[in-house]
Amino acid sequence: MNALRPTSVLAALLLLSPGCTASRPPAQAEATASQSATPALSSSQVALRAFVDAHLEEHFRRSPMSATSAGIHTYDGELRGFRPEERASHLSYLKERLAALPTAVDRASLPPEDRADYDILENHFRARILELETVRSWERNPNAYLGFASGAVFQLINRDFAPLEERMRSAVKRMAVVPEIFASAPKSLQNPPKLWTEIALEQVKGTRALYAQTLPEAFVSVKDAALQEAFKQEQARCLTAIDGYTRFLKEDLLPRSNGAFAIGEETYRKKLQYEEGVTDSIDSLLAWGRSEMKRTQDEFRAVSARIAPGRAPMDVYRELGKEHPASAELVATTTATLEGIRQFLLDHRIITVPSEVRAKVAETPAFSRALSFASMSTAGPFETKATEAYYYVTPADPTWSAEQTEQHMSFYNRYALPLVSIHEAYPGHYVQFLWTNRIPSKVRRLFGSGSFSEGWGLYTEQMMLDEGYGGTGPEADRLRLNQLALYLQRLARYVAGLSLHTRGMTYDQAVSLFEKEAYMTRINAEREARRGTSDPTYLVYALGKKMLMELREEAKVKWGRDFTLQRFHDAVVSHGYPPVPIVRQLLLGDDAAPPASR
Repeated sequence: MNALRPTSVLAALLLLSPGCTASRPPAQAEATASQSATPALSSSQVALRAFVDAHLEEHFRRSPMSATSAGIHTYDGELRGFRPEERASHLSYLKERLAALPTAVDRASLPPEDRADYDILENHFRARILELETVRSWERNPNAYLGFASGAVFQLINRDFAPLEERMRSAVKRMAVVPEIFASAPKSLQNPPKLWTEIALEQVKGTRALYAQTLPEAFVSVKDAALQEAFKQEQARCLTAIDGYTRFLKEDLLPRSNGAFAIGEETYRKKLQYEEGVTDSIDSLLAWGRSEMKRTQDEFRAVSARIAPGRAPMDVYRELGKEHPASAELVATTTATLEGIRQFLLDHRIITVPSEVRAKVAETPAFSRALSFASMSTAGPFETKATEAYYYVTPADPTWSAEQTEQHMSFYNRYALPLVSIHEAYPGHYVQFLWTNRIPSKVRRLFGSGSFSEGWGLYTEQMMLDEGYGGTGPEADRLRLNQLALYLQRLARYVAGLSLHTRGMTYDQAVSLFEKEAYMTRINAEREARRGTSDPTYLVYALGKKMLMELREEAKVKWGRDFTLQRFHDAVVSHGYPPVPIVRQLLLGDDAAPPASR
């Protein structure tokens, strides 16, 4: 589920792609600018907008996959960004743009919102340079190439932005390049951690299934015989390349995979600074995480004792999973749950919902069910055709046993489904998306931080219960117990991410942390620990929630009697999803702390 920020084939693009940002096409940019051209822009504002337009145009040329995901389909049949010479060129380009920014734009003369855009753009350049020059995932992580090859075609079947035949033609063109991705990998991969190569050997099965089964199933209705034949030819070449990569991983790379996964404290602090605007010391961050985990565990036990005195807390929690809808009723149940949550927002003035258009609840498409329990699929900012938003939920596979179906459906139990829906839709990611679409700033519509986006989703889970969603008494306690369990999992990610990469925590120690401190089963604890070795900043959920809670308290003090929860929430999401410290500046004014990079 998006609420849990899984590593999907599209998320994996970040490891090789020149970035995941987007831009509106020049004509659309001019139209938007003309609509919001009052008052007249200063010369510095004009210079900033010109700089942004030029960068984003070049960005899309360099990263066709980013263009597709943004809703710009000029490059749907192209694939670039994975070759060594392209990485080197892109690194030089980013350094040149970073150096040129202060010369091209006078930051000091910009008004606050434009200064925020300047700072976000500057940190974007720094973050991408850090990835390419220091983190070097393309050299250390064999799974990065699988993510690139999977995302290249997955994003063409994930949304109906064009006729299926047209998207199939684009897929065939990209597939013609895919073997080159796998041919380039052995030349770039040096000394990955053994665990990462083992993960890649598992993930390659999914990539192969995507090409062998999912793609032909997605395009089966296309009647053009010549196109189908071209697809089969490229499919065969891709499968041969994937099989060759599998042999390379198993026979060549695995025996010599002796690298360390930790990125180190200096690099970790830079990632937090550039991506999240956070400059706190690692020691202080860890101290908060451990303290917050203990506090949450104490609350978890207290709530459990109210529900079932004398029983083990985790037994009480697992018992909740037995109350769930039948698989065939999942969409209808979720839709009804969503409407109830939305009405609660309006009745209690939690946040303004800036559209009557609903997210459509639907079954997760068959080709992506292995990737997600629940997710919010929204259109790219420039998409003109497939503009609908889908809240996907995944039913049980009809071929499963009764036990498998029961385990799967327990995820959607009556106390978990509302929390998932709060996080994904109301007032979580979908409402956030609706607000972001209203922002005139290209930078803040398109450049975001994980700590704000996922922190907001996690914050809303607790906030809604605090405001009375679910009522009082035993039912409210059951909701609260589920919310606390989910929070403990995010807190364990917070502590594990920091400790694995800066304090020498081993993989086995991370598994133990998730088991003992977040009460997770062994298999889930292992999955979380594996992810933490290659996703160092998956602390963003708890980190973002922490910062938003602190910002709310500051706003209460500054606004005094003028503070309302709706005013605060509307103000926070009205700026998109930049790093929370930048939102803090925009909300509280010039007396707020300066951005982390300055």
